[in-house]
Amino acid sequence: MALKFIIALLVGKLLHLIGKPLGKATNLPGEVALKLCPDLFSHFRFRGKVLAVTGSNGKTTTANAVAHILSRSGRSVVNNAKGSNLTGGVATTLLCSSRLSGTVPQDFVVLEVDERYSRLIFRGFAPDLMLVTNLFRDQLTRNGNVDVIVAKLTEAIGPGTRLVLNANDPISADLAPDNERVYYAMARTDASTDTSVNITHDAKVCPRCFGKMHYDFFHYNHIGQFTCTNCGYTTPEAAYVTDNVDFAAGVFTFNGCRTSGFFYSPYLLMDLTAAIALCCEAGIPQSTALEHAATFTVSRQRFREFAIGRRKAVLILSKNQNPVSFDQSISYVLEQEERKNVIIYVNNINHTDNKDTTWLYDISFERLNGRIDSLICTGPRAYDLAVRLQLSGFDMDTVLVEPDLDQLKPVLERTEGTLYILTELYDANAIVKAVTK
Repeated sequence: MALKFIIALLVGKLLHLIGKPLGKATNLPGEVALKLCPDLFSHFRFRGKVLAVTGSNGKTTTANAVAHILSRSGRSVVNNAKGSNLTGGVATTLLCSSRLSGTVPQDFVVLEVDERYSRLIFRGFAPDLMLVTNLFRDQLTRNGNVDVIVAKLTEAIGPGTRLVLNANDPISADLAPDNERVYYAMARTDASTDTSVNITHDAKVCPRCFGKMHYDFFHYNHIGQFTCTNCGYTTPEAAYVTDNVDFAAGVFTFNGCRTSGFFYSPYLLMDLTAAIALCCEAGIPQSTALEHAATFTVSRQRFREFAIGRRKAVLILSKNQNPVSFDQSISYVLEQEERKNVIIYVNNINHTDNKDTTWLYDISFERLNGRIDSLICTGPRAYDLAVRLQLSGFDMDTVLVEPDLDQLKPVLERTEGTLYILTELYDANAIVKAVTK
């Protein structure tokens, strides 16, 4: 074994031990270890199966659901539960779980992996199974067009990796056609629509031949049941299918078995379906996977209800600069029947020198127009959001603008009804503190 790997492993473990109380233990140990040993990933040896979860949206929820099902099934599991899915975070996860020999002894290694960085991570080893949740336009200033992500992800998929793919996504369903694969899908639900209600629709044309794509129904954005009118590319036959969904009761049928789970939208149920499918492919009996999937809940960091005085508040977090994720938050708000006030916090995007707000124009804000009592714009780009809403035809008497979080409380007092707070993960603590102080 290379001396530099042993040194990198020891330094990484030590940094993790020191950094954990300081909140510096997720990425930094792995980043330092990779500088000491650039081919760090190639030195790990796995006694169990490596399961990778990637895609534009839903990676963290799906990967954590997989880890939950596996661990509840009595298997030993290691995973990057906090969503640190770049090279540093994945390296930290592996070095902290491995022995000094570089052996990772757990039954399963569940890795959430950024789709753009997957080709760098999987140069050194290949996962046994790779689940791809979906592929959308995502953080365009960082990732570029969705075709760029397809190319980078294709580069990461080795010939020996078996794929678990979303049959309802025409883009990711067509990845690496020579690899063994299995599909999961969700049948039409009461929440499905005949036409896409979202601005973001990345598969209006066929990814194979660029012919016009026909959809029998949409779950959300371009996720649905499709057929290309030119070449015949159509929704693949799925081995794992969710149907007979009752969103209000939280029950559904998976491959003919009635079960339950935590989900409040098609988006989350698709993630849960994916997680169950991956666990079944990894060798967990379906009945066992369904039993433990029913006890999984989404992290309170992503969704939680709390009180502001006598008022109900709901925090829903979206992936930053990701219109599809934000669209699902809007869908949830619209499904609720009580009086609704929406607070949206929009921050600067540091890696673009704070100049970019174009992603706001891919979010279907128009769906909120006339269906909520008020919309409060806050954060450094509050006025940019207000301009976007004005162009959407909003009655601007219902739009309140307050960029300063310290001045937000008096604005809230001018409204009545439930508060729905929509923002992204890293801004959540600041806005919750502002509205509850």
